[in-house]
Amino acid sequence: MQKLSVSPSALIEEMAKNLNRKSDIDCKFYETSLDIPYPRNLSLDYNNLIIYHNPISEKQTKRKAYYIRGRHSNVDCFYLF
Repeated sequence: MQKLSVSPSALIEEMAKNLNRKSDIDCKFYETSLDIPYPRNLSLDYNNLIIYHNPISEKQTKRKAYYIRGRHSNVDCFYLF
């Protein structure tokens, strides 16, 4: 598998330039689990999807909070290995 030389957020921004309509989807990318907000800090006005990529090497505390309390904050989450 080839590694991308561009960040995921830069790729999304570049793709968005080619769209003729505004999207209702807001993408955010975090380098570590420390940067991810707690579920209680998310707006209940939105549906949220969190995808964890290769999360095994970090502490699971915040991820555990999403699995336990995420549904109360309109959050679905899953691991991608």
